[in-house]
Amino acid sequence: MRRLLIAALAATALATAAPALAAPASDAPVAHIACTSAKIGGQSKCIARGQYCARAHKRNYKRYGFSCSKRDNRGRYHLT
Repeated sequence: MRRLLIAALAATALATAAPALAAPASDAPVAHIACTSAKIGGQSKCIARGQYCARAHKRNYKRYGFSCSKRDNRGRYHLT
């Protein structure tokens, strides 16, 4: 009786875990709503407020409505 119960629990656990392990249907990149798709320094990136930025690409960030001006206590710049 005990083996039957354990086998039933194991089968239930495997049946519920299978959909979580399934691969996505397409290989297309997924864009997040919170970021803006941009071309910075010749590379496609998803940029958002608070992310690290490079002062050398200041003009590119401005094109997408961001500013690379906020400096943290470590001296790194962030998008605002």
